[in-house]
Amino acid sequence: MPLARVFVGLLLALALSGCVTAARRSPAAPADPAQLTNWRATGRIGVTGEGGGGSGSFDWQQRADEADVQIRGPVGIGSVTLQLRGDPQQPQLRLQTGDQVLEAEDAIAELQARLGAVVPAGRLRYWMLGLAAPGEHQWTEPDEKGTVVLQQDGWRITYQRYSTEFGPRLPMRIQAASGAARVRIVIDRWRF
Repeated sequence: MPLARVFVGLLLALALSGCVTAARRSPAAPADPAQLTNWRATGRIGVTGEGGGGSGSFDWQQRADEADVQIRGPVGIGSVTLQLRGDPQQPQLRLQTGDQVLEAEDAIAELQARLGAVVPAGRLRYWMLGLAAPGEHQWTEPDEKGTVVLQQDGWRITYQRYSTEFGPRLPMRIQAASGAARVRIVIDRWRF
């Protein structure tokens, strides 16, 4: 009889262990931000342009060569959903505002009118990761606070703070300026 109890006990333990799920960890992010293809960043954004300004929140989801960016709140450019598809150098652009959906050149023209500066849509995904997009650019050496500046396509992108909490060294505070346009981004969370 003791052998039968041991056998029943083992069966019961095996059955119960099937009910317990192991904690799943997401795959580790690569150490090099340039290798990130699927990521999500959420945070706050402030925009100042020729027509005024404001602040709100954003949610950026990047999946390979597809990006969906939602900007909510009383931001100077209004609440919008921006979709970028295809080649990062020349992405297909779609802009959805509260009352209209614009594509390609119409979307670019609308963004430019709202912000007061040319928006280099194909560069944005690189800049969010703290990288220069392919093409001509210039970096400054880090100052005493670790701040670095990237100049590309008429924009001056200042990376004020980084974190390695999420794996690779990623920006947490960014300021970008071109002409009268000013954009401030604070990333609250990175996910992979």
